[in-house]
Amino acid sequence: MTPGPSQTTPDPSVQGEGLQDEAALRAEIDAELAAERAGRSRAGLRRTGAVLLIGGAVAWIAALTLLIDKLYLLQNPGASLACDVNPFISCGSVMMTWQASAFGIPNMAIGLAGFAIMGVLGALMLSGVRLPTWMRWARLGGMTFAFGFIHFLAFSAIFVIGALCPWCMVVWVCTAPMFFATLAHTLEDGDLPLPATLAGLLRHWVLLTLAWYLLVVVVIVLAFWAQWLAVLGF
Repeated sequence: MTPGPSQTTPDPSVQGEGLQDEAALRAEIDAELAAERAGRSRAGLRRTGAVLLIGGAVAWIAALTLLIDKLYLLQNPGASLACDVNPFISCGSVMMTWQASAFGIPNMAIGLAGFAIMGVLGALMLSGVRLPTWMRWARLGGMTFAFGFIHFLAFSAIFVIGALCPWCMVVWVCTAPMFFATLAHTLEDGDLPLPATLAGLLRHWVLLTLAWYLLVVVVIVLAFWAQWLAVLGF
């Protein structure tokens, strides 16, 4: 029985062309999506490098100032520092506690080394240098440690020591955007695969930094409410 007009066998060459067209279309869509993601990058190489360089430089200066002040207090017990504003805003009250040397050496020394390294990495990134894989992971690990450590120090200062160190808070302010920008850059670089929803949230590093600032301010205001009222004369 010969096949009728409706039973014509498909031409393999036509099928092959159709598959090629489909593959080309998919490749084009993938390229457009990749370009769109790159165009909406929130933590690009140079932007993150600038954050690390500027934040590392400012935090390094704060750590150096704290170290100089601590050496001055050790040489002059009972002396007052310029940042000793009142009983609960005082560098001296904080830096002479055991928390200021939590690892057996002054935290300032750790900060001087760590922030210097991050500043150098930031300068390289700002110059367009793509760091090796191990260095990218070390960068994220270092910033994660720093961000976690300032939470320990902040909790100790607010709820245990009961005093705020202005230069310490400068370090807190610098560390937060450095951590969130590094995390966002690591996600955009593809080094840290996370679910799309979570990754999309963590890429908004500026908003996360501002939200963290707000949280810390609220905690400080509430924890020292009585002291603020006393300062204001109520």
